[in-house]
Amino acid sequence: MLFSRDTVEEALEDLVDELVSGNVCVTVQVVGGAAVALQGSREVLTQDIDALHAPSPEFTAAVVSVSEKRGWPTTWLNDAALMFASHHDTPDDWDTLIDRKGVVIQVAGIRLLLAMKLLAGRGRRDAQDIDQLADACGVRSVEGALEIFETYYPNDVIAKMAIRQLEERFGKGN
Repeated sequence: MLFSRDTVEEALEDLVDELVSGNVCVTVQVVGGAAVALQGSREVLTQDIDALHAPSPEFTAAVVSVSEKRGWPTTWLNDAALMFASHHDTPDDWDTLIDRKGVVIQVAGIRLLLAMKLLAGRGRRDAQDIDQLADACGVRSVEGALEIFETYYPNDVIAKMAIRQLEERFGKGN
């Protein structure tokens, strides 16, 4: 199963409908490939929607309900990217996509997404996103990318594959 930008938007609308009908108040922060698609930087499809949210049985039930209605696996929305969450992001790093009756869907901004992709640095899997996000952020050097990375992950190390990709693109020491 692959999601296009339109499918991601439709699925999130369906999720909000389910959550609102169940009187569930929650903020869902979309990251990963789905967020890149929503930010308009990605033509490539994504296999799922990675999201950060407070877990609850009601939230899980809403995700399952959407999956059943659409014939999707229950993992269509997951928190697999939780390990890449920054503890240095601010409210300005999130764009609100939907805000309805206590349910807020936010999408990570391009700088935060670039930093997350650089932390993950999973080779070909993230290469296109890193290039597109670097362009969208106006990054012109390895140092420029590192500056953005360190804003969100000051105590972490950028992935070796991501460094290699940046050096190939911009040159070592640039």
